[in-house]
Amino acid sequence: MYYSLLLLSLLSGPAIALSGSTSGKIQFSGVGYDFQYRPISKITDSSKDYSCQLGKEEWMTGPNAPFTENLAVHIRGPLNLHSYAYYTTSNYTIGVNDTSSWSRQAYFDNYYKDSGVLSMENVTFLAHVGATSACLGKGLSYFGQDAITPATTNGAPGKYMQPLSGVEYMIYSNISCPKSSVNGGCGVYRDNIPAFYGFSGTTKMFLFEFSMPNDTVSSANSSNYYNQPRIWLSSDSLPRVTSNYGSQYNCSCLFEGCGSVDVFAADSTIMNSTLSSFQGLNGNTTADIASMFNGVTGNGQYARPFNTTVKGGIIFDTAGNVVTFISDSLEFEQNISFSDINAMLNSVPSLGDITTLKAGSSLGPVSSTTKKNAGVRALSNNPLWICWTTVITTFLHVFVL
Repeated sequence: MYYSLLLLSLLSGPAIALSGSTSGKIQFSGVGYDFQYRPISKITDSSKDYSCQLGKEEWMTGPNAPFTENLAVHIRGPLNLHSYAYYTTSNYTIGVNDTSSWSRQAYFDNYYKDSGVLSMENVTFLAHVGATSACLGKGLSYFGQDAITPATTNGAPGKYMQPLSGVEYMIYSNISCPKSSVNGGCGVYRDNIPAFYGFSGTTKMFLFEFSMPNDTVSSANSSNYYNQPRIWLSSDSLPRVTSNYGSQYNCSCLFEGCGSVDVFAADSTIMNSTLSSFQGLNGNTTADIASMFNGVTGNGQYARPFNTTVKGGIIFDTAGNVVTFISDSLEFEQNISFSDINAMLNSVPSLGDITTLKAGSSLGPVSSTTKKNAGVRALSNNPLWICWTTVITTFLHVFVL
C-alpha cells in the first residue's frame, strides 16, 4: 500500500491552489548537492525470478545535481505538444549578460509551417507501449501518431492526436546507446528496447510550445491521472528499465536519488513547478522518502492553458539556479543570446518568492547489503509482494487505456 501511494504521489503531482497567471516565472536557488548512489548492475526479469542488483557506489556532485545527468523529457496527456527545443551553453548565470549565447541541440516542430514537412532534429519519441513484463511493466517502443499504438520506426505524436488522460510519451536524443553494460554510456537497461541517450549538461534549457485541453473522452473514474497533464524530466535511465517508477525500489533509480522535475504539472485549473530529490534529506526514514516524492514546490502558479497555446520552459544555470517560465515572446531560434533570455525573464512577473533548497547531505539513502533490499528500505522483503503490486498496477493501466 505504501509503495502504491508513492506511485500515485509521483505521477499525480502536488496538490495546488485554484489560481494562476498566464505568464510569469517560478524560481529555485541552491539546487545541487554531493551524494552517493548506486546504479543498476544487473536485471533479472523472468517468471521465476525478478530482481535488480545495484552496483558500486558512485558520487554525484555540484550545482544542479542530480539533474546534471542525461535527462529524458516526459509528456503526459491531455496535452498537445506543438514545438520542443533543447539548448546548451558553457557558462550562464540568470541575470548576467555577456556576448555568449545558447545553442540549440534538438528541435521538434509539429506545425508543418515551413516546408509542409514535420521538423525533427536530434529527437526520438518513445513510449511504454512495448513488450510487457509482469514486474517491470511495459518496455519502451516507438509509437504511432496516437502515442498508444506500437511502431517499428521513430515517428512523432500526430498534429491532431486526441489528448487523453494518462497517455505519456518520452523525448530522447537520436544518439543510440551502446550495449547495455555497467560501464556503458547508458548503463544497464532492459532487453529488446530502442535505447537512446537523453539530454546532457549541467547548464541547459528546455523550451516547449503546448496546450492542455480538457479530456472530453475519458471518464473521471478511468485513470488515476484523469485530467492531470504534465511536462516533466527524469534521469534518462529510469524509463529504459521500468514503467512502474514508484513501486520498485531497486529497479527505479528514484529510490537511489536520481530525482525528477515537474516543469509544468497541472490540476483542473492551474500548473505548478516542483523539484524532487534527496537534497536536504538523509534518505533513511519514511518521512524523508515521502518528502522526496512530494518534492519541493516553487512559489506561485500558472494558469492552465486550456484553449490557447503557450510558450514556456525551464533553465538550469551554472550556479544552481533553476527557473520555469511562461512567455509569449519566446522564439525557438538556432541561437539565443544571454541578453535576450535575460530580457525575456525580466519581462515576466515573479509569481512568488525564490524557493531556496536546503543544503544537501554528503550521503545518499541508507543501503542494505542484500541485493533485494539495497537502496531505500522497502515495506516488504518479499519481491513477489512487489511483483504482484506491479501486476495489479499494470493491469489497471492497460485496462484504462
